[in-house]
This record gives sequence, structure tokens and C-alpha cells, in this order.
Amino acid sequence: MATVNETKGIQSVERAMAVLEVIAGAGGELRLVDLVNALGLHKSTLHGLLNTLCALGYISRRGSRYAIGLRLRDIAQPFNDADDRLKEAFGPALGALADMTGESCYLAAPCGTRHYLYIDAVLRENSATSSSPRGRREALTTSAVGKVFLALDGDLSRSLRKAGLLDSALEQELQAITEKGYALDLEHAEKGLNCLALPLRKQGRLVASLAVSGPVERLPQDKLVTLAGRVMRELYDMVKL
Repeated sequence: MATVNETKGIQSVERAMAVLEVIAGAGGELRLVDLVNALGLHKSTLHGLLNTLCALGYISRRGSRYAIGLRLRDIAQPFNDADDRLKEAFGPALGALADMTGESCYLAAPCGTRHYLYIDAVLRENSATSSSPRGRREALTTSAVGKVFLALDGDLSRSLRKAGLLDSALEQELQAITEKGYALDLEHAEKGLNCLALPLRKQGRLVASLAVSGPVERLPQDKLVTLAGRVMRELYDMVKL
């Protein structure tokens, strides 16, 4: 992706996107009063946003409730197709890592300049995570998966650097990840949970990340380091297409 200047955002666009995200996060339909509470916007401002989105077909009104409109389906289709292509391309690597480790494994892709999105997962039966994270967004700066993207995508890291979101400690960590070719999360994102994340490339371009996570007692740091080397050797043709 090209470097993005986050200081040049347009507030009305950000608010309109926030409206769509809040409604989608509530299951696709929400009352006006709930939107007001969730967004913290004045009713007149929110009415203007809703009227515009309704007129364009991105939202529909159903009595006192607002629902996601059908026009979003057409916009989302190319993303769904891209999602399916990533799963098709790297599904074998995801399955192989799950078989190799017996732990929960994840496939994720960048989503904007501050988040990544889970697009597939293989969950261990006795995992602490009982439901699939597919479709959930997480911050780039707080996990091994996100740091893989930041370390190996120069445009992405420059965007966050311009926004003042990369401190010196994180910069050093990203440099180490660049040198090693993988990232570790040792109980930083969640107490008692360790994670290993590796880059997935297609025709030389970083497009996704493959990760495995599990309890500290099953995935201590030394085991994750050994596992990273094993994946890069044994699954080379699956992680670099």
C-alpha cells in the first residue's frame, strides 16, 4: 500500500464510516437512540449523516431503526472475492501449521493503516477462544500479527510514523522482526498467551500473516523460536507463492 497521511482526514467521512461500523457491529440494525449513545454525536449531526447514507442506499430506515443498506453488498463483493482468494492460496499453510502444532492458528490481512482483519482460523478444541475471530479487527501495534505487517510493509509503517504512533521501543522491535522474519508476542496482548506470526507473500509481496497462539506452558518462547525456523523450512512453498 502507498504511504497514507493520517493528518488529512475528513471528519464527515470518518463519522459516516463510524455510523456504518456501529450498525454492522450491532448485527446490521440499530435504533437512533443507540446510535447517539454509541457515537456521541449530536442528534442533528447524526440525522444529517443518516439521511445522506439513506439517500445513497448505504443505510435503510425501518421505522425507528436504521439498517445496513443493500448498496454495501455490491461494494463489499470485491473484498469478499479477495478474501476467498487469500483463503484458497494460504489455506494449506493454515492447516499445515495447525496440524504441526495442535494449537489455534490464524490467517489475517491488513485492514487500513491501523488494523488487521482475521479472515480464517483453525481453532483447537480446548482453546481459550471458543468462537472464530473471522471478521474481527485488531490494532497493528499490539500483537505479533500486526507487527509483522508494520515491520515488513514500509508504506504502512511510514503512515503510522507520520501519525506519531511508533515509539522508539516499537521501532526497535520492528527492526528485530525485519531481521528475524517473524514476530513473537509473549503475553503482551493477553496474559498467559504466547503467539508466533509469520509473513505470507505472493509474488514477493506481503499480503497476509500466518499465526499460532496458545498457553505459555504449551508454547514457551524457545519452542516458538524453534517452530518459526521449522515453518520457514518445511512450509516454505506454502508461505511464499
